[in-house]
Amino acid sequence: MSVFTRLFKKTVSYLILIVIALVGIFPIAYLFLLSTKRRIDIGDVPPSLKIEWEVVVENYKEVLFERSYILSTLNSFIVTLIVVSISLIIGTPAAYALSRLKIKGSERISSTILSLRFMPLVAVAFPILLSMRFLNVANTRIGLIIPYVAFSLPLVIWILIGFFDEIPTEIDEAAEIDGASKWRTLVQVLIPLVRPGIVVAGIFAAIFIWNEFLVGMYVIDSESLKTVPIAAAGLISAQRPIDWNVAATVGVVTLIPLLIGSMAIQKHIVQGITAGAVK
Repeated sequence: MSVFTRLFKKTVSYLILIVIALVGIFPIAYLFLLSTKRRIDIGDVPPSLKIEWEVVVENYKEVLFERSYILSTLNSFIVTLIVVSISLIIGTPAAYALSRLKIKGSERISSTILSLRFMPLVAVAFPILLSMRFLNVANTRIGLIIPYVAFSLPLVIWILIGFFDEIPTEIDEAAEIDGASKWRTLVQVLIPLVRPGIVVAGIFAAIFIWNEFLVGMYVIDSESLKTVPIAAAGLISAQRPIDWNVAATVGVVTLIPLLIGSMAIQKHIVQGITAGAVK
């Protein structure tokens, strides 16, 4: 391969990566720009790049304080943290059992578990509401947590089964020879090895919960319990025009925690996604 060919391929690769990065960054940058505008300026095409900081303060003050999005963001954090924790605590030993223990029909069980995750929410939202009312937990955080765990758990188990399958069974056998029980082998030996997978499973579950809207709309009525997506939906009303500058500000407020969290655990994300790629 000539030097020119290598240089050409490298240049094309970099150009493709730049285009992909721009495609990903542009909507976020445009959203932030719209959050700095007055409602009357939203229709300007292209929008002015000039940022009026007094308008920025006004928009974010309205979203965070006057419309109580701080409380909605706090609710989203609480629900997401609890659901992810429960899903990982239950899902990790469940995935270990399906991957390692000689359970009859474990592959069929795994397929069934995954199929539950792809059940459309619109088909089960009303039955979920009736179930939560029957349990007397409708319009409570518990009423959100129960269905969210039910939908997050299958994905967590399915992801972790793949990570456990990549670990040689000889490691388990060596631990058993040293006198470790299966539970101790899981906790002290295998969980540290599948930590990247646990992070990836937790991220996927957290993204689903943070963005979930339909079940929350059915289950939650109280303003003090609404999560960010439910509160954001309140911007759309047939009785009044949509404040697109406020909507853009809500979008930025919603994105910031996800971006900060992704950057904070970026190393684990890469390890989790690439785990098992090299045999």
